[in-house]
Amino acid sequence: MSGEGRSPLSLILVVGIPIFLALSNQTMVAVALPAIGADLGELQYLPWLITGYMLAVTVAGPVYGVLGDSFGRVRILQMALGIYVLGSAMAMLAGDLRMLALARLIQGFGGGGLMALPQAMIGQLVAPRQQGRAQGYVATISTIASTGGPALAGLLLVSFGWRSLFAAFIPIALLAMAVLARQDLPPAERRPIRFDLRGFLWLIVFVLAATLGIEALRLPDGGAMAAAAGLAGAGALWALVRSQRRGTDPLFPPRLLAEARVARAGAMILFHGATLVSLMTVLPLFQVIQRGDGTLEVAFALLTLTLALGIGGILTGNLISVTGRTVLFPLLGLPLAAAGIVALGLAGDALPGWGLVAVYAAIGLGIGSVMPVSHTTVQRSAPEDLRGRASGAVTFFRSIGGVLGTAAVSAVLFGLAPAEGGPGA
Repeated sequence: MSGEGRSPLSLILVVGIPIFLALSNQTMVAVALPAIGADLGELQYLPWLITGYMLAVTVAGPVYGVLGDSFGRVRILQMALGIYVLGSAMAMLAGDLRMLALARLIQGFGGGGLMALPQAMIGQLVAPRQQGRAQGYVATISTIASTGGPALAGLLLVSFGWRSLFAAFIPIALLAMAVLARQDLPPAERRPIRFDLRGFLWLIVFVLAATLGIEALRLPDGGAMAAAAGLAGAGALWALVRSQRRGTDPLFPPRLLAEARVARAGAMILFHGATLVSLMTVLPLFQVIQRGDGTLEVAFALLTLTLALGIGGILTGNLISVTGRTVLFPLLGLPLAAAGIVALGLAGDALPGWGLVAVYAAIGLGIGSVMPVSHTTVQRSAPEDLRGRASGAVTFFRSIGGVLGTAAVSAVLFGLAPAEGGPGA
């Protein structure tokens, strides 16, 4: 049943711990990359510790949506946490970078369920009017994960080395499993499914082709490889869409995406992921190269952006619950964020430090309004039997948006860069 009336606060541990693990993972591991490279060598494989995890999360998210709808979201979330623990243990014990990359893939296959399934549980258990407040709590967790995760990673690295980072994930995941086991949550109705293997395989081909194409663009002579990967990705996307229209139990049901509010929310999430991830990638380069800022200035400015994202999400979630309105808040927030980005482009290198922080705060508050509205809209609009698939689609759109958006911005950035070096190049 939808919206059983559970208090959002009563579910904070149930959904909060898995979401914290999912959101803090990449930032914590990114901090450890230099230490891992110094210990294991093979520096050319280091990016795959991040990329491999993202690929696995992207592919696994829709699958967990199907399994959660069919066999119960609590049960499948327990399974996802178990896979996450296995990957973390393998990463902790890895003797070389290839084994560590494999462990990160396994960890990502578990992590794909740690965002999708808790969001579906919020839609199932929280009354519609309170779902905005629940999304505000999720935004709080996101802020803690984004700001506290790197700090925790740095402390562990200095004290115990990079392996302790993966060891720390294990007790947190086990705690989440124990909390789930003690909760009196209604079981989902089980129904037989015919797993959409064809759609799943085309999804894998599409994601791999898109990723390989992006990697090829960074190579001096990678144009032909990028073009071939682009054609393969386009063909896989066409085959995926066709399989979803014809499949009996598809990963992305046409009747779900035919709901106009779900389709619009999915598009907004895709562009949100593209904007946010590309900003987090490019802004440090902008500050160091264009402004000449030091490490502390960059860290403080990005911390401001991250905190503003969380505050924007918290405010939006609570305003949704108070007013019942949703679309209004991104309509007000996103123009503010766009104005801030334009200001950076026109005069960012001349802004004083406090002015840069103010612009970052405006961008964060504006972009922070998107995810609570998107999640609330999807969970309100999706049929009960498709809520897991809806959350899986949200995870997929956000991940794909982040990958493609960062690639597009990087292509523009380095395409406009001067061919020869020099001051300010």
